Order: sequence, then structure tokens, then C-alpha cells
Amino acid sequence: MKTANKSLFLFLIGCFFLTVGLSAQPVIHLDPNRAKQKVERPRFVDTMEVGRLEFVYMQTDIDTVLEQSYDDFFILQVGDEFSKYWGYFRFRLDSAYHALNWNLTYAKRDSFANIFCENVNQYQPPEFLCHLSSHTYKVSETYLLDSYVYEDSTARFSWMLRPDTTTVCGYVCRKAEATFRGIRWTVWYAPDIPLSLGPWKFNGLPGLVLWAYDDKGTHDVRLTAARKSSGTPITFQTKNRFRMKRERVNAQMRKFKIEMQPYDSATGLSPYEIDKDGNRKPLPIVRSFYVPYELE
Repeated sequence: MKTANKSLFLFLIGCFFLTVGLSAQPVIHLDPNRAKQKVERPRFVDTMEVGRLEFVYMQTDIDTVLEQSYDDFFILQVGDEFSKYWGYFRFRLDSAYHALNWNLTYAKRDSFANIFCENVNQYQPPEFLCHLSSHTYKVSETYLLDSYVYEDSTARFSWMLRPDTTTVCGYVCRKAEATFRGIRWTVWYAPDIPLSLGPWKFNGLPGLVLWAYDDKGTHDVRLTAARKSSGTPITFQTKNRFRMKRERVNAQMRKFKIEMQPYDSATGLSPYEIDKDGNRKPLPIVRSFYVPYELE
């Protein structure tokens, strides 16, 4: 293996280990018995199919109240029956696990995490699984201790096609506009990529959406790479999550993040801090970064 490729491979593996319960703090002591145990394969995760194509996007969201922006890479996996849009960081970690066939110990996992991933952002973005024949979605959201999943069968856009053209990532794109659930969108789609898909829930156009942004300047999602899949499966977890309606999940996110109400965990477990005397105290009520894609 070439040195550059080996370094990248080790980095991806190390980052992956962070997502299975590690904090970003160095591990000083580890139970010797647990250190030798192998990491368990995740339960409750369904493999839908092996992806054929992969499209990587840079997603920028701007919270105008906090005056903060958040940039992250996302990936759209496309198969014959399903597509999935989710965080690129977690996708790479998932791919690393499959490459190792889960043949690693907790000690190795913790070691890689401390070497390579001390400053990795641990935010877990939502995941969007689309059934291509019906354009229905299953969406998972995670906030602190709770993971929710909802189904969306009404993601339909009333597109207005425009004559404008531009080039995105080497593809000639055409313009379309629509208002969807309270947000006005402009998108650029590529007729040369005949997939009625895009990032997030965008669908219904005669070509893949390569660039999308809203009229308030708070969302900007743009393609950065397109490639064939190396065989990474499309997976999704619905079991062991709280099933709710879309409207309720969105309301929960708003309540916890911007209405600054105390966090009432659906698990019955509430997060807390430890004061200097070793006593538990509730987390402070603070407005979190929040830029919703749906207002209705």
C-alpha cells in the first residue's frame, strides 16, 4: 500500500472508531478484559442494497441568529432501488468498518481514535433513505440521547423550469425553482445525469440536482465529486428508534434547539453536568445551532 493511501486509510479507520461511543478525550486506562474483546457489529441496521453511484456534496448552513455557519460534506449513494443522503464522515467510517470486516478490538479502536480523531466534530447529521420507485423517504434524526425515525410520502415539489444554464462540477445544468414547506428554493439540475434525485429530499426533475440554495441565503448545497461506488452497501436503521410523524420530529428539534426549553428525553434519561463538588446538575438551557430545511 502506498504511504499516502495507507495514511488516509488509517485516518478513516481512526475516525470511524469515534462514532461508537468514544469521547474526544485521550484514553488513559482501559479495562484489560474489555481491551481484548472484539468490537461488536451494529444491531438493528438493515442492508438495503449495494450502491452503484456516489455523489459528494458540500452543505453550508447559516444560523442568522447566532451568526454562525456550519460546513460539512454529505454523500448521496444511489442504487437500483434506494438512495441515501447522509454525512460523508460517517459514510467513510462505515466503509472502513466493512473494509476491516469488523476484525478489531476495543483497544485498537480506542488507540486509533486518540491518535487521529481528537478534534473531529461529533455532530451526527440526519439520514435520508429514498425508495426510488415511489419517492418516499425514511428519515432518521438524532438529538442527544434520542434517535427518531419518520416516513415522508409527500415530498413533492412543484417545479418551475427556467431557461437559465450554468456549469457545476463540469456538468451543464438547468435552473428550476419551487417553494416547499415554507422555503423558496433555486436548484440547478444536470439533464446528462438522468436521475430524478438530489441532496436532501430534492426530486422530480429530469436530472440530478447538483446545486441548491434558498432565497434567504441560509442553505447552500453543491456537488463536489461524482464517482462509481466501490461496493459500499446502502444501510439504514429503523429498529430501536422512536417512530414519530414528521411534524412531531421537526417540532422536537425546534423545541430543544431554539425555544430553549429543558431537554425532555424520550428515553427517560436526561443529560447532566457534574459540578466541582461531584454533584449532578441539569444542562444549561442554551440556544443551539439550528437551520431547518422545513418550516411547515
